[in-house]
Amino acid sequence: MNKTLFDRMGKAVAYIAPDHRETIYLWEGRPVAYLFEEMHIYGINGRHLAWFINGVVYNTYGRRIGFTFETCPVPPGNEPAKGKKISIAEIRPRWRTPPSPALNFNIGQEDLVQILERGEVPFFETTPLDQPILKA
Repeated sequence: MNKTLFDRMGKAVAYIAPDHRETIYLWEGRPVAYLFEEMHIYGINGRHLAWFINGVVYNTYGRRIGFTFETCPVPPGNEPAKGKKISIAEIRPRWRTPPSPALNFNIGQEDLVQILERGEVPFFETTPLDQPILKA
């Protein structure tokens, strides 16, 4: 069963899929990160993004920026329909884990979605070079 992640306003913005690496998808279906050793959130691009401890996502300053239903400080809103999952790009090698910050009860001002998007691998659409360019 998916584990929903809510932002500081109680809006469902991402979820952790119960696959072998616990991939984190944004609500519209984009894979952006995964859990490593149950507490480190790494981006698909290899960057260490945040910590996930006892149902709370902490930023690099130790402030709370994401929550599960049970830990959300405000009443969570209804979960809209999820978008279709997009396939995962090749996961890049993990960067070194930074030192753990001093965790605190303060809520960070950063947006959970923006933090998770830092781990996304850009998807570039290409067109064949031999296609003629049509002019109007």
